[in-house]
Amino acid sequence: MFNLIPAEPPERAIRLRRQIMAVYSYCLLWVGTILGVELSAFAPDTPHLMIFSVLFAINLVFFLLIRSGLSERLGDPSLTILQMATGIILTTVILHYTRELRGAMLSIYFMVMTFGIFALDRRRQMAMAGFTLFCFTTLQVYEWLETPQQAIFSFLIGHWIILALILCWFIYMGGYIHNLQNRVRDQRENLRDAHSRLEAIAVRDDLTGLYNRRHFLERLEEELSLANRNHTPLYLAIIDLDHFKRVNDNYGHHSGDEVLSRFARIASQGLRKSDLLARYGGEEFVVLFPHATEAASEAALERLRSGFAEQAYSFASDLKTTFSAGLTAFQPGETADQLIKRADSALYEAKSRGRNQVVQLPLS
Repeated sequence: MFNLIPAEPPERAIRLRRQIMAVYSYCLLWVGTILGVELSAFAPDTPHLMIFSVLFAINLVFFLLIRSGLSERLGDPSLTILQMATGIILTTVILHYTRELRGAMLSIYFMVMTFGIFALDRRRQMAMAGFTLFCFTTLQVYEWLETPQQAIFSFLIGHWIILALILCWFIYMGGYIHNLQNRVRDQRENLRDAHSRLEAIAVRDDLTGLYNRRHFLERLEEELSLANRNHTPLYLAIIDLDHFKRVNDNYGHHSGDEVLSRFARIASQGLRKSDLLARYGGEEFVVLFPHATEAASEAALERLRSGFAEQAYSFASDLKTTFSAGLTAFQPGETADQLIKRADSALYEAKSRGRNQVVQLPLS
């Protein structure tokens, strides 16, 4: 079924509602014009049917362009300037048929200007105000040349000055509102960025960019529940960088940070996207291998160990970095603490065997 105003995308729905509001305003103006003709406030030969028929036909085209999304290919997807220009020209034509009500009917110009006060910046508002003043001036000059005996110069100048002054006010207020909108939009973006940064801080380690211990433990509980429910394999490895304290003592903490960051980068590139890698604390890291086999998990750790051992560092050409790792498989029904303790026991065994190796529990 065809929807006059679709819910998606929301920006298009907003533009269509504005378009319908404009048509509603024109309907009210048409009723007012008909009453004006009947009450002799307008010239009796006012061609209101033709004027508003053309106007509604133009607005139908605007509506179809917005409704179909074709207007989104333009710089002004709301067609604000085109709609305002149409309204200004219509107002000028109607003013030609007014009599004593011309001063009051100038307010229609301001209704049209209000249509763009939230959508246009100050430069474009000035352009539309200039176009309005040009149309009204053209009308005055035309009427002066056509019927000079009916023109009252003081009224012409008075109307022109009133229109110019109020248009200046619209430019000032419109620019002020537009600047407020920009500030609100910028603040909203800043808040969104700040929220994103806070979310990242809550789950990420500042130095390495890996997940932190708290987030890892939360994810571990989730993976354990899935493994228990679906009876899928799950492996956990705890990694400890060998003799890391010597790096800090001999080369400084900045060098130690470089080693930690280098390991995090190599591990992130070498592991699967489904593997969960986190900094567990200090020089300790953890890797969770969901839906993996024992051989695949051990092979991934061995590749990582080999790649880390081949790293060269600018601050110490003779530095060779290694790590020890303990690997264990999840056993149905066990808790996260039990799984971590068994992986930690495997890590302790790797260190006791001389470090720079991967040991798996249960030991053979």
